Amino acid sequence: MRRLFATTALVAASLAGAAHAEDPDLAALKAQIQALQARLDVLERQAAAPTAPTAVAPAAAPIQTLPSKPAPKPATEPVRWENSPRFTDPATGATFKLRGRMSLDAVDSTTERDGLADYHARQFRARQLFLGVEGQTGRWAYRLEGGAVSGGAWGWDDAIIEYKLSDRTSLLAGNQKAASLEGLTSFKSITFMERGAYGDLIDAGYTLALEAVRTGSNWSLWAALQGDSINKADVTGGFDPNQAVERSGATVRATWSPRLSETDRLHLGAWARRRDRGGETGFTYSAAANTAFRPQTASGATLLSTGAVGDGDTTLALEGAWMHRALSVQAEAARIKVDRIATSLSPALGGPNFDIVTAYGAVSWFPTGETRPYNPNGSFGRVKVLHPLDKGGFGAVELAARYDYADLSDMAANTVVAPTLQTGLATAGIYRGVTLGANWYPYSYVRLTGNLTRAKIDNRNIAGSQLDADVTVAQARLQVEF
Repeated sequence: MRRLFATTALVAASLAGAAHAEDPDLAALKAQIQALQARLDVLERQAAAPTAPTAVAPAAAPIQTLPSKPAPKPATEPVRWENSPRFTDPATGATFKLRGRMSLDAVDSTTERDGLADYHARQFRARQLFLGVEGQTGRWAYRLEGGAVSGGAWGWDDAIIEYKLSDRTSLLAGNQKAASLEGLTSFKSITFMERGAYGDLIDAGYTLALEAVRTGSNWSLWAALQGDSINKADVTGGFDPNQAVERSGATVRATWSPRLSETDRLHLGAWARRRDRGGETGFTYSAAANTAFRPQTASGATLLSTGAVGDGDTTLALEGAWMHRALSVQAEAARIKVDRIATSLSPALGGPNFDIVTAYGAVSWFPTGETRPYNPNGSFGRVKVLHPLDKGGFGAVELAARYDYADLSDMAANTVVAPTLQTGLATAGIYRGVTLGANWYPYSYVRLTGNLTRAKIDNRNIAGSQLDADVTVAQARLQVEF
C-alpha cells in the first residue's frame, strides 16, 4: 500500500513541476496529496505496534427448551345456564340451582258403567306447579322440591339430604323413592302422562326414608328403610287411638344394564319390599285409567279398588327394558302378597290374605332419531332434542303405546258379614287398558303430550250386581321445566 501511494505522489509531483507554479488548482491538489501521505504514515506506525488480543465475546448460552406443561384447566364457571342458572363458587366448588316445573292438563273422560249411570267428566287444571332448589357443598348435597298437585294443597316431593361416601356410593335421608324403573324415572321424563295402573297399585312413591345407593358402570344396588310420606299428618291411630305408630317398610333393589353394542342396551332389575301399617289405617290398592284426576270417582263410584284392607304386604317385582337407537321397549311386573286386616278389627275390611298381580308393557319410538337417555342408577332421564326449534330444526317427536294389566280378584269374602257389606269386594276386579301417546319436544325442557286410553274393568257379581266399566280418557298436557 505504501508503494502505491509513493508512486501516486511521484507522478503527481512530476505533473506539478511541469505545470506553472502559479496554477491554483495544481497547488490544491498538491496539498491534498501531502495530507494523504501524512495519514498513511500514521497508519503504518499503528500497524507496526503490538496489538492486544481481541476479546472474544462470549457465546450466547443455548436456549433451553423447558418441558411442556399441560394446559391449565378452565376455571369453574361461576354461572352456567341449565334452563335456569346454576351458581358455582370457584373457591369451594359449592353449587346452587333453582328448579321447578309446570304441567297444565286438559282431560275428558267417559265411563260406561253396568248397574250405575254413565259418567262424563271434563277437567282443566294444573297437574303440577312445583318450585325447588338443589345444591352441593363438599360431600353434602341436597334437593328440595314441592308444590301443588291437581289443585290441591302444597306438598313436598323431593326433600333429600345426601352424603357422598364416594363418586359411586351415597347415603340419603329424606322424602324419596327406592323402587321401580318407571317409579324412579322422574315424572318430567316418563313417556306417558301418568304411570298407569301398575304405578298406582305398587304405591312406590315418596316416603321419608334412609337410603343407601351404590352404582357401577352398568349396575346399581339400593337399600332403604322407609316410613310414611313427609306430607302426612302425625298418626293418631287407625283402629286403636293408643297405637300412634307410623307405617314402616324396607326395600332392596338391584339392576344390571349391559351394553350389547354401540346401539343396543339392556336393563334388567328386581326389587322387593316389605311394609307394615303400624297403627295407621290399612293399605288401599286402587287404580285409575291413566289419569291423576280420577274423574270416574267424582260421582262416588270407585271403579277398581280393594278399600283399606292391607295390614301389611310383601311386593316382589321384575323390571326390563331394551333400547335400540330410537326404539325402546319397557316392561315391569309385580306380585303383591297382601296380609289382610283381621275381621276382629274390622268385619267390613277383614278377610283372608290374597295376592295382587299387576304388569305393563310399553314401546316408544322417535321418528326424529332421538334415544331415551339411560341413567346409571337404573332409570331414564330427560330426552335430549337433536334438532331444537332455535337451531332451525323441528324438535323431537315420540310415538308410544302401553298395555296395562291388574288383577285384584283373588281378594275373597269373609264369613263374618254379608258380601254386600264388605268394603271393596265389589270393585276388586280385573283391569285391562291400552294407552296411545304422542310427545313433541320443541326443546329438551318443553313438552307437549297427548294420550288416549281405553280401559275395561271386570268386577265380580255381588248379590246380582256387577259394576263393570268401560272407560275412555283423552288427555293433553303442556309441560315446562327448569
